[in-house]
Amino acid sequence: MADTDPAAEDLQQRGWKRYEELRPDELAELVQRTPVAFWPLGLIEHHGWHLPVGYDGLKAEQLCRRIATRTGGVILPVMWWGAGGGHDRFLWTHYQDPAATAAVLTTTARQLLQFGFRVLLLVAGHYPWQGLLDEHLPPLQREFDDRLLLWGTEVSLGGDAVKRAGDHAAREETSYGLALFPHLVKQGALSPGRGDSAWPAGRPPPEESRHPGVCFEPADPLFAQMGADARTASAERGEEGLALLVEHLASIVHAYLPAPEGGADPPG
Repeated sequence: MADTDPAAEDLQQRGWKRYEELRPDELAELVQRTPVAFWPLGLIEHHGWHLPVGYDGLKAEQLCRRIATRTGGVILPVMWWGAGGGHDRFLWTHYQDPAATAAVLTTTARQLLQFGFRVLLLVAGHYPWQGLLDEHLPPLQREFDDRLLLWGTEVSLGGDAVKRAGDHAAREETSYGLALFPHLVKQGALSPGRGDSAWPAGRPPPEESRHPGVCFEPADPLFAQMGADARTASAERGEEGLALLVEHLASIVHAYLPAPEGGADPPG
């Protein structure tokens, strides 16, 4: 009996697969059976002392996985190279030219639709992605008016049906992290004592270039945060909102594209 790949078996049971791991014939079969593509959009950015710098992409990918478990489909690799935000002066942050980011966004989204995907869900973990998506995706939706395009962050994707709050590395995002990838969240790192070495070139940005509401004092445990104290976060708080959002989005996908016989189960 041939050996089996436990990871491959797990993906098969979940009903979704990773785009980059599929052969051309497998992709063609998937598009015929479950033409749903998820694209997590992230960023590399300082997210406080307690969260990984790739938090936005990790959050987006895990949210895509939860929805895809309900709907089936394929998940693309995280788009890490986003643009915009209030942390461009922070160490370990990589912001890109918005025009370059927009070019990758529109080119890839158009290709996916041309390749036959009927549902394209773009989940952004970094809130400034919203502006780029709102600017560049409506023309694609009009061009491919027989397809379903959904885009936004966990704050916007639920619309009026599921209202969620957002912040930066504070209570809300930390709660989502505790729900989605607790092994990467270290609440104990929220401690005082860092100095100006936390800044590129060892000095903070001038006052006039600081984003309102963001903590710019590296000695403060809440450095780089914007919002309610991250130390009040909980996995339960994050899970509550995420579960509602997953249910909402999975229901939209199933209503537009019912699961094929023998495929992923529809929402219960």
